[in-house]
Amino acid sequence: LSRAAQETLAIVAYRQPVTRADIEFILGVDSGSILKNLLEREFVRCVGRKEMAGRPMLFGTTDRFLEVYKLGSIEDLPPL
Repeated sequence: LSRAAQETLAIVAYRQPVTRADIEFILGVDSGSILKNLLEREFVRCVGRKEMAGRPMLFGTTDRFLEVYKLGSIEDLPPL
């Protein structure tokens, strides 16, 4: 994964469930193509929709993310 993809994945992992707008606010850049890449590689998935205007998708990590990063659960992430 590229550095930008790893940064995006870290935001999703630590702040999930998170919207694309939340990710873009933190990074300060468009994250659409990066999120698409992470979705295609099955590192993130849509876990629902936020109850607000437009009902944006909420993203979270997958079991594949846990396997690749050798984590038993999301709680095993190192503290920030």
